[in-house]
Amino acid sequence: MVLSEALAAAEERLSKCPLSAIIPQHQNIVCLEHNNTVGAALQLLAKRHILSAPLVIMPGLEDLGGGDMAGVEEAASAPQLIGWVTVESILRAFLSHLEEKHGKLPRNMLLLMTQLEKEGPAFAEKPLITVSGSEDRGLMFQVHADVSLLTALRESFVPAGKSAAHRLAVFDPSGSITAVISQLDVIRHLREHPELLGDELASATVEQLGWAQPPGTGRPGSSSGSGSGGGAPAAGSGAGRPLLTVEASLPAILAYERMARAGVSGAPVVADAEAAVGSGGGNGSGNMIANLSMSDLRNIQSQHLGILALPVGEFLALLHNTSYLGYSQRTSAQAAHPFFASGPPTMLPPPSPSASPRRAPSSSGVGVGAAGGGMAEGGEAEGGEAAAAAVGIRMITCGPETTLLQVLSLLSDNKVHRVYVGAPNGGQGPLLKPMGVITPTDILRLLTAGKAARK
Repeated sequence: MVLSEALAAAEERLSKCPLSAIIPQHQNIVCLEHNNTVGAALQLLAKRHILSAPLVIMPGLEDLGGGDMAGVEEAASAPQLIGWVTVESILRAFLSHLEEKHGKLPRNMLLLMTQLEKEGPAFAEKPLITVSGSEDRGLMFQVHADVSLLTALRESFVPAGKSAAHRLAVFDPSGSITAVISQLDVIRHLREHPELLGDELASATVEQLGWAQPPGTGRPGSSSGSGSGGGAPAAGSGAGRPLLTVEASLPAILAYERMARAGVSGAPVVADAEAAVGSGGGNGSGNMIANLSMSDLRNIQSQHLGILALPVGEFLALLHNTSYLGYSQRTSAQAAHPFFASGPPTMLPPPSPSASPRRAPSSSGVGVGAAGGGMAEGGEAEGGEAAAAAVGIRMITCGPETTLLQVLSLLSDNKVHRVYVGAPNGGQGPLLKPMGVITPTDILRLLTAGKAARK
């Protein structure tokens, strides 16, 4: 069976899978009201260890018409969804706030830190409804639980010709939000039910799916730019799109600004040209040493915004309770991880020649993987921050020979939103040069592109 036939067969199975199969049985939905302040929203998101929440507006007395108290209670219990509030949307609004006040952000760390600490409290008092993007109707994706998974993917998560949605709200007949489903929930379901993919597609490699192509060599019609998007390799893929990277010495707020301008929510952190690598020192430029994502801002509060002036390497070290060693050749040479003090990153062992295509890769163990294996790297987990701090700086990567099912396992088991494709023998020691990225959006677009688009 050729790949296009395997994809068509998978679409048929997805059309028979109800969306209700993915909805958690018990889900405590956190909503933010339109008149909540940015500071209060950050506190609530941090308390729940989540990255986003529905933005709702509560109907007032003037909206009732009849005016009886029964109507008041009914209206109060059915808030209207007007969009989503995410840590990313708050950061983008803060960047706009800084630009309006001060113009271009300085690179001087002390000057930048002073600006952030001065503007943070004022920004924290802004109502959420004024945050740019919060009321964007394009963010309103909603479905009913009785639709098929394929319909939900095509109409809400990855609609053709439109921006992808990272989450959607499920409504009951009265209009109340009953569940919130994320792209990662879909990825997790596919990983737990590989029969939806079929053996042929589940065992297809990253290279076969077009995700291992170096930047600039994508197939005709390939998209470029957004690392959170991308499509089916044979149907206008994100393969070959330019991969945004950020240097370890760049102030974190400027790195996030670069990511926001590129429309991505994560980027590999690469060593600066003068950084030491291994016992030999030398040029580490281009080697991936960590991952920076919007998820790293999960627990940030308005009074903490000054730390965004730190260089990316120092910022990540602070979050993971470790030390950044990239300035010292001697210290780096003696460290298990050349750039961080907390020990070696977790590793994806090379696949066994006799391994079944459905066998999920392990993300534990230490050692340098062979070609086709991958080294762990993350920082995007949707929970377990204490565990993440214990293992230190992680990297989640794969190689050209990694299968689709293994990629699903890396995403769902590590609770991350991107797996980087490492160039074979691209780095010194345990480090790799990233040549691509695979996100849940890429996978979902692959599964919904349709036969005509794959010809």
